[in-house]
Amino acid sequence: MQIVKNSLLVILVMFAALQCTAQQTPLSAGFNFGGANYLGEIGGKYEPRASVLDADVLSTSPVIGGFLRYAANERVRLSGEVNYLKIKQSDSNAEDPARRARNLNFRNRMVEFGFRVDLTVFNIADRSTNRNFTKPGKLFVKGYVFTGAYGVLHNPQAQITHDPNNEWEDRWYDLRALRTEGQVEEYASLIAAIPVGLGIEFGLGYGWVMGIEGSWRSTFTDYLDDISGMYASPDVLTPLGEAISSQSNEAVIAAIGDPSSGNVGNHQFSEGGTYRGNPQTNDSYGTIQVTFARIIDTRTTFERALDHISRRR
Repeated sequence: MQIVKNSLLVILVMFAALQCTAQQTPLSAGFNFGGANYLGEIGGKYEPRASVLDADVLSTSPVIGGFLRYAANERVRLSGEVNYLKIKQSDSNAEDPARRARNLNFRNRMVEFGFRVDLTVFNIADRSTNRNFTKPGKLFVKGYVFTGAYGVLHNPQAQITHDPNNEWEDRWYDLRALRTEGQVEEYASLIAAIPVGLGIEFGLGYGWVMGIEGSWRSTFTDYLDDISGMYASPDVLTPLGEAISSQSNEAVIAAIGDPSSGNVGNHQFSEGGTYRGNPQTNDSYGTIQVTFARIIDTRTTFERALDHISRRR
């Protein structure tokens, strides 16, 4: 009987070892935080949209979110995530005199949600403790790239900075319903975005993982900042819409002191049409985030018991 018991124990230990080797822990959950920035019609340098380097670092705003990840295998991982972030900018921060003379501003508080696919580029790992949750967990350094698809709820707002007659409150106004460029219909509050990025993760032990990642989102809208086309005729705007859509003034232009800034007439509606933005390119935004994740122990009670037996042996 003792031989039979020992034989059964050996079989159980071998089975547990196979389970530990063949089944990786596929799930992890965590949160992230960092900063967000954007490229669009407001702010920027002399060649706006030239590259990500054109983003104004001083206008970086916070982002925070959470995620659930599933590792299909050692190279491919699927993630579902939700992020809350804000982007903002003002023409007063621009290096282009003409943009500074335009004197517009915005902020946009957004919620993005969706999925992405991570592809591992390299993975340096200690595989000896791959599924041991009672001792320091898997130690590793992993680099990866990713892309996916997001839905983004957004709501651009602006302040009125040129108010010589003190007509308006000093607060942020919602812009979409104002149709500041004379749109027939409001632009969508739900848009699509495609993230592309890269990251690196560090296994800290005990199932904890820390990482840092950067990504850029290409969007399918030019209205993250409420600017795209031409100045609208005041006849089709409400008084509030008119006050927000055109805020150039003599004092701002005089302070710039550069002929290339133009005059007030260059930054407001005219019968021949005056461009307020650049309708040929969409807005985009990006984030740099620190991530913290916890590997979820997905083993059954039976697997845990077998793993415990194998470690005691």
